[in-house]
Amino acid sequence: MGTRRDNITGMERAQIAIKVMPDNRPYGTVIQLAREYGVARQTIYNIAEAGKTLMAQGMDPGRHGKTVEEKVIEVNQGRIERAVVVLTRFGVSQRDLPICLEEMLDTCRSSSWVNAQLAQREAMAAEVNQKWKPEIDEILSGDEIYSNGSPNLMLMGNDSLYIYTLTRQPACDGDTWGCVLLDSPATPQFASDAGTGLAAGAEEANIHHHQLDWDHLLRPLWGQSARLERQAYAALEAVEERAVLFKQAQTEKRLDNHLKVWERLNADACQKMVQFDQFRSLAKQVDAQFALIDPETGQLRDPAAAAAILRSIGQQLSQWKGRIYAKLSGNLTNWADHLFAYSPTLRKSLLPWIEQWGVSAFHALARLWQLETDAKRQPIPLALRPVQQVVWNQMLDQALVHLPFDALDQAWKSLNQVLTHSWRGSMLCECVNSLLRPILNSRKSSDQGCLELFRFLHNVHRFIRGKRVGFCPAELAGISLPVDPLTLLGLAPKCQSNSLCS
Repeated sequence: MGTRRDNITGMERAQIAIKVMPDNRPYGTVIQLAREYGVARQTIYNIAEAGKTLMAQGMDPGRHGKTVEEKVIEVNQGRIERAVVVLTRFGVSQRDLPICLEEMLDTCRSSSWVNAQLAQREAMAAEVNQKWKPEIDEILSGDEIYSNGSPNLMLMGNDSLYIYTLTRQPACDGDTWGCVLLDSPATPQFASDAGTGLAAGAEEANIHHHQLDWDHLLRPLWGQSARLERQAYAALEAVEERAVLFKQAQTEKRLDNHLKVWERLNADACQKMVQFDQFRSLAKQVDAQFALIDPETGQLRDPAAAAAILRSIGQQLSQWKGRIYAKLSGNLTNWADHLFAYSPTLRKSLLPWIEQWGVSAFHALARLWQLETDAKRQPIPLALRPVQQVVWNQMLDQALVHLPFDALDQAWKSLNQVLTHSWRGSMLCECVNSLLRPILNSRKSSDQGCLELFRFLHNVHRFIRGKRVGFCPAELAGISLPVDPLTLLGLAPKCQSNSLCS
């Protein structure tokens, strides 16, 4: 009888191996197991040896971390064409594409073949982009980007991140961008930076609510605050260093010299600290107007009063010497009204919620939302966290007074959905434009076809993180896509370009 007896199961063999493998096993164990299973003692020894070998292999720690799954891929025409499109999507230049194909897929292709492939896919992308007409009511934002001396304009939805328009034009004046905006879908609000061309275009297109981007105001404001802080602390360090030198001096002349320098440095440090404190106070006043909700009352911020505060701060900064302060003063004075252009659209969007749940419930939950939003935007100092928690608990109790407990979660989610929209600028559009920049930089010359291909590939690319995870901009805009969107460009489905697909 051999070790391949079918009537001895795998579990029984494992138990035999476990009993026999120890060196200090009881005397007669092998004879007892041989009689129990009706096999020779050598068979028991063979089973124990096989179990020992398998256990050693299974318990081997091997390499740490995830192992790379090995696949055999057939490099065919479909896979090469798909590689050209995907590598272009992530900024590989036409000149470098043949090198990548040769290194990655062991395939030699000429630059002219790559250019012909891209031209074909760009033409098909333009056709698909033209056919797609999403009808979704969302805020549009626009941003200009220049390449090869020509302006390009991107119009994107702030909710779906769907690119509605990506066009190259010979000029960037109001008439040109006005025509582009007139051809774009109707929007309740249009957001952009403070560019004069886009502002003139929005006026030509008769867009009533043109929202300027808050980031273009706050970024230089807090940047200057950080610079003043560094200068103030550097001045204080210089004072301390001079004080050390004063203590080390031995002669009267050196003591007198160090004292004079210390007095001058100390006066300079005091001046810089005062300047920093004053500027930071003004910056905090500006930053406080960024909140959608008044944290004290729970009401939507009054745009007229908030704009007046910004203009007042701008007037104060106009007295400061320096080009950066002149710039900040001009921004605060000239942009004040357009920074709050979102207010009518936001009020209109909140009307259904207020009609359903009531004004008092809105004030309580809106204050809760603003508290949590501020905590995410800027960490709350440890000393203020207990106070913030008390206010948070009070607002929750107040909300429960006006809302049934079982309806609180639903009301909170619906309010959060409205308030978390991008109401105050075009930063999302500018972030997507930053993805286009390396592609334009990698091309010696670019045309409308290049923009059309980027627009298509962006609109069908699925998000891998964030609140839009698992969806692509086209789907969020209400467009139905095939399982493999690249087939719309005439490419073979991925399963046909991979020999392992069934």
